[in-house]
Amino acid sequence: MKKILTVLFTVMTAVAASAQGSPGMNMEIKQFQDKKVDSGKEYYGDIPARITKVVISGDNSMTDLLFKNSVEESWNISPYEFCSPEEFDRIKTDTNYYFLVRLDKMHRKTDAPAMEFLCFLKGNEKAGDNLSGMPELIALPLFPDNDDNDRIFTYLPAYMNIIQTYIQKIVDGKVYPSKRGEIYLGAMSKSRNTAILFNSADMAYHAPMQKFEQMFRGRASTVSQEEIDLAMKEAAPRTLVSLVVAPGADSKGSWCYKMIISADTYELYYFKKHKISPKKGPGFLKSDLKRISRLVTPHYTIR
Repeated sequence: MKKILTVLFTVMTAVAASAQGSPGMNMEIKQFQDKKVDSGKEYYGDIPARITKVVISGDNSMTDLLFKNSVEESWNISPYEFCSPEEFDRIKTDTNYYFLVRLDKMHRKTDAPAMEFLCFLKGNEKAGDNLSGMPELIALPLFPDNDDNDRIFTYLPAYMNIIQTYIQKIVDGKVYPSKRGEIYLGAMSKSRNTAILFNSADMAYHAPMQKFEQMFRGRASTVSQEEIDLAMKEAAPRTLVSLVVAPGADSKGSWCYKMIISADTYELYYFKKHKISPKKGPGFLKSDLKRISRLVTPHYTIR
């Protein structure tokens, strides 16, 4: 992990190359939603025994390099093999395979900005050109399409842990896969003895400093991305960091994704999204801070 994060600090280039598609509903997912099966074991209990094909573009870009290194360092939930986009296209209908792949996904309207996601899919006979027939177990946002911000690279090792932890819960029957690979988490019950570092650029709501300190009782602060990068690199104990993935403020109607991640264990503690609007810009809203502060300091009430 440290090797990967050390490389991240020297990288200033991000290349987003991925297949187009928007996985949708299929019979397997519909049965989960209709609660016609007891758990994910019936459909996805074979993940640890099946090969996961990790799709790499092969263009030797830094994105591919770091993605590949993250997999090699930490992927252990199943056997894996790297494959090209061309091989993925040939075997995506094979139900014997699962796939870890970067995909562009459109939201709301065709003219809305595309977002690139890291997705875990299952092969399906009905997989079409837009991958609509492939069950999508989880999808984590990486960056808006054509965004040259390399911030997400710092979080790639954490993403590997988050994806595998969630897959294991599906395999164990503890959660249902969602319709579109979205994540649903419980309360941040383990966060009360931690500090939270919010990137100042991640804040849609800017509370006065005194109120912010009261809100979190001194356990949270707004910092630069460089400080968050350092916390991740050093695996700072009992430290949580923020991450927001969203298009610009003028992308009304698009989704903004907000996360809180542990710098030392790479656990996902908070995951919410909202649609960007004139009243709700990209970043953590007042309602987010309210939820998070209650979990960190449960006796404080925001007014």
